[in-house]
Amino acid sequence: MNQLAKHAGKTIHLQLPLGDLSCEIGSTGLLQVLKQVDCPSLTLEVSTKALNDLAGSSGSLREQAFKAVKITGDADLAQLIGRLAGQLRWEYEEDLARLVGDAPAHFAVKQGKRLVSATYSAATDLRDNVVEYLSEEKKVLLHQRDFMIRKSELNDMRDAVDRLEKRIQLLEQKAK
Repeated sequence: MNQLAKHAGKTIHLQLPLGDLSCEIGSTGLLQVLKQVDCPSLTLEVSTKALNDLAGSSGSLREQAFKAVKITGDADLAQLIGRLAGQLRWEYEEDLARLVGDAPAHFAVKQGKRLVSATYSAATDLRDNVVEYLSEEKKVLLHQRDFMIRKSELNDMRDAVDRLEKRIQLLEQKAK
């Protein structure tokens, strides 16, 4: 709030896939929602893909999502908003607990995490099975171990060709 207070009076307009949101930075650093802003200090246009990446990821995907936001206006304010947004973490269990209580919220979040883990595991297993089928059964893809063998054989052949070229050069020099 202290950092935002330095930009008091400036307005921000968010263009989201769900609709637009405008706000003004108050003297205390709190954001006050506005119905409409004629000339915002900063406009942030967030695409659907960037919004999905921001909501459901961390690390490099999150950074790529921030880079996908189209920024128009005050660069210093945009940099501050980006830095602050990068530090935000949604405590969804706490918010859910306010609606349904602590125990049900904990149970729901635990089951949700279990579902996400199982889905990720199933997707990984499916990918591995498809790769194995295409590389072992159909021979459409080259398996990684076969690729490494071919790569090693190719390097050996290249070395042998280099030695043969040098030998030919030596024989040509002796023949002169």
